[in-house]
Amino acid sequence: RGGEAIARALHSRGLNVVVHHSPRSQAAGDALAAELSALRAGSACTWSADFGQAVLTLPDWLLTLAPQVLVCNASAFARSGIADQDRKHADMRIHLDAHAAILAALLPASPATGVPILKSVVAVTDIHVARPSGGYLWYTVAKAGLQALMAALAVDWAPAVRFNTVQPGTLPFPADWTDVQRVERITDTIPMRRLGSFEELARAVVWLALDADYVTGQVLAVDGGRSRHLV
Repeated sequence: RGGEAIARALHSRGLNVVVHHSPRSQAAGDALAAELSALRAGSACTWSADFGQAVLTLPDWLLTLAPQVLVCNASAFARSGIADQDRKHADMRIHLDAHAAILAALLPASPATGVPILKSVVAVTDIHVARPSGGYLWYTVAKAGLQALMAALAVDWAPAVRFNTVQPGTLPFPADWTDVQRVERITDTIPMRRLGSFEELARAVVWLALDADYVTGQVLAVDGGRSRHLV
């Protein structure tokens, strides 16, 4: 849901977009790309790839598009503990390894080899990277790794490419969510007394991606103040 809002927001700023989706979300990805292309012919296409696979290879057609902006938003939110090796490998592949593979394909081997076409990268992590909520160990560790990757590349690839991170707080729960009391308890911990929206997340991503020319290596919490209030 966040990825859809981000794609719409970037598209509204005049960018052509490649909508990544997993094989199980083919219909939703195709529908979004068709909708955006109807607004501006040829402005959106899809890329189906399972980020949980051991090795991720980018198709040649994607590389020839020479993208200037990359949003590392692919995610899976599943409970895990220290002994859950299957979840460990899945989380590291989805949240860290796949994004690293995409960056490796889009960037030259070293800054000395030339100026990359890529200009800006924004990763979407989670406020619980700094304040773990418990029960989602490998998700938290993998998101922390992605955030560290952005910080390190912000140094290694300056000034050619900017790397930043957005940490969303609590966003709308799935439509089938039934624990109303939990939603109320969480809302009470948010200084702004409401959940965020995916559109608010998208606006923050777009600002860092396109407008924040002198901002790199930074982490922006979009959480209504919750990360400052949690104890």
